[in-house]
Amino acid sequence: MLRGIRLLNRPGSPLARTIGRRFSTATVRRRETFYVTQPIFYVNSVPHIGHLYTIVLADAVARYAGLHGKSTKMSAGTDEHGLKIQQAAKRAHEDTLAFCTRYSDRFRDLMAASNASVTDFIRTTSPRHHRAVDMFWQQLVDRGLIYKGEHSGWYAVSDEAFYTNTQVEERVDPASGTRSMVAIESGQPVEWVSETNYKFRLSQFGDQLRQWIADNPVIYPEIRRNEVLEWLRPGLSDLSVSRPRKRLQWGIPVPGDPEHTIYVWVDALINYLTVDGYADGPLHGFFPPNVQ
Repeated sequence: MLRGIRLLNRPGSPLARTIGRRFSTATVRRRETFYVTQPIFYVNSVPHIGHLYTIVLADAVARYAGLHGKSTKMSAGTDEHGLKIQQAAKRAHEDTLAFCTRYSDRFRDLMAASNASVTDFIRTTSPRHHRAVDMFWQQLVDRGLIYKGEHSGWYAVSDEAFYTNTQVEERVDPASGTRSMVAIESGQPVEWVSETNYKFRLSQFGDQLRQWIADNPVIYPEIRRNEVLEWLRPGLSDLSVSRPRKRLQWGIPVPGDPEHTIYVWVDALINYLTVDGYADGPLHGFFPPNVQ
């Protein structure tokens, strides 16, 4: 499901067209601008060589665009909400925000040490990002794309994700003989969860998304494009986009309903808009990204 949300974030995608006017200014200066986004790194541990590899790749692309005369923006930052962070800070006996700041600073230091040409470092705990997420959520509500409903599924705390029955399997620990359910993709343990959540009408975009991918060269190589099209063929299910506050306190509350917390992946994906000024008025002319 997360791949579907990320694809909906791309230029000309169904969701970008549905959201409408706030995105329109982004196309004004597309020939003169170039927007590269790094992933925002999760702050449950220190940086490693994989993080540095990603930073260097993004920096090379941004510098190349700059050499060709583009006005270049490169975003980076840290993803600081979610149950995993909440639990990690508790284990460390630290205030949660202080815990996030300590690890976020390590990533910022790594980017400085590698001389990466980062123009915007975003933290998802920052006030400007909170405002952007609130605005985006309200825009989805106004478009009729958010509703409240019952949600049941296999939930992996480590992945911060729900999985369907076809995405989990039972495995046996060879040492202890213990049987448990795990996510096939990540191998992480899952538990069955039933709760009332807010849901995003992702199912509404299935046909449009398949057609958009078929008509536009947005996924490479072709074998991966075909995998995504096959994954989309049966249709998309609506996506849970909140968790009850009693289960998840460390996150942005749902506007108008403090008993629910916005799902961490929804919150995190908005950072690419936050960096381009979404919460403060018209966009600066970089969104959507050229390279993610």
